[in-house]
Amino acid sequence: MADKGYILMLEKDEHDSELSNNYFEAMRIPAHFLRQSNQVLPFLNRLLIERAELPAIILLSMNSVPDTGLEVLQQIKKEKQFRHIPVIILGESTKPELINRCYAEGVNTFINKPLSNALTDVTIKTFLLYWFEVAELNQQKIQYA
Repeated sequence: MADKGYILMLEKDEHDSELSNNYFEAMRIPAHFLRQSNQVLPFLNRLLIERAELPAIILLSMNSVPDTGLEVLQQIKKEKQFRHIPVIILGESTKPELINRCYAEGVNTFINKPLSNALTDVTIKTFLLYWFEVAELNQQKIQYA
């Protein structure tokens, strides 16, 4: 895959993180994992302080704790320096009101976690190909004072 940066993934489930990381590694896409939702903004702010590279995309599990993926999305989109980063929510619900709310709050994509290994394989590969080969990611650089 073309070098377009790395993925920041919020996933409390260790098994799901490991599975995702195996796909990322196979497709040579670097990733950083966080387990708690209250780690996301401090992590991003630390990157700013250290003048380090921000993630190319952020994956949020809807069922994160202590805040939900939707709440973390709202926090990210409130911060001007992070608004340009595409945010994807991974959910386990097809409730239209929840999905609509996520889009209204600025999510770039909502994906339901697949129920089978075969669907997981197709979904993750398609997702990675789209975001890292097809989409033009905003390579916005932060201007430091």
